[in-house]
Amino acid sequence: MSIERDSLKFIQDAWVRMLLDFRAWFYPETPQMVEWKRRDVMQAIRACRASMVDDTEEMLASYRKNVNKDDKLTSAFMPVMLTATAVVDQPPSVSQLLTVPYFIDCMIDGKNIRIRTVGSAVRAQIAFFATNPHDARSVCEQFCAYMTDDFRRKIKISYDLGGGYSDEYPAMVLENELFPSPVPNEQKNLSIFTVDVTLICTVPHVLGLNGFTDVDNGFDENGIPKHGDGVNGEVVTHAYTTEGDTNDSYEVVANKDTGESTVSVSGGLDG
Repeated sequence: MSIERDSLKFIQDAWVRMLLDFRAWFYPETPQMVEWKRRDVMQAIRACRASMVDDTEEMLASYRKNVNKDDKLTSAFMPVMLTATAVVDQPPSVSQLLTVPYFIDCMIDGKNIRIRTVGSAVRAQIAFFATNPHDARSVCEQFCAYMTDDFRRKIKISYDLGGGYSDEYPAMVLENELFPSPVPNEQKNLSIFTVDVTLICTVPHVLGLNGFTDVDNGFDENGIPKHGDGVNGEVVTHAYTTEGDTNDSYEVVANKDTGESTVSVSGGLDG
């Protein structure tokens, strides 16, 4: 069995790519913001732990720990954008995101697999720190404007399905109207603004690629999930078909064990 990364990691990767796209889209209004726009990514946008959501002081303290490190790329500079993500306890409603909670049989390169999807909601917060309020406000105001574009709010997240395969599934920022929030602080010459969004995501569950099969096979007398082979193994053994030109009906019966099948003329489902 090989399950190396949970779905949140892929969602976080996509969120960071969205922030990079925003920086490319962003219009700088001061020399400081021109410098931030052109700065190395590691010095311009940094991710923080989920526990730091709503705690800008802790975000900044964690960021400043990078000062005086040997690696110049991780030195702390202002202005800077910090971000944190955390899974929302309540999943998105069906009115927000339509998923497929039952397994569907599919094939990838001749391999039988089963796929279902579930919904996940992630809270993502950006906090922009600058030495003057205009820069911090400008970035967050433009970020809110960026998110009013439906094309920008909707993204694809690439998930590792297992076995070296990956595929993209849709996600979107739920809110189409956002507002920057100033954060009071006691430090001189430091302005902080934050913006919060909810990212709703379609997350795939795949059987048949990563070796994990203890899913949707029921349970034994001790309540332990039963093992499966990753696919349901079901085949059609009895069916009716109709010839399009003559409208003649046929009954097809197949033997699952021998592979033999017989076809006979039938009155169809009504005959």
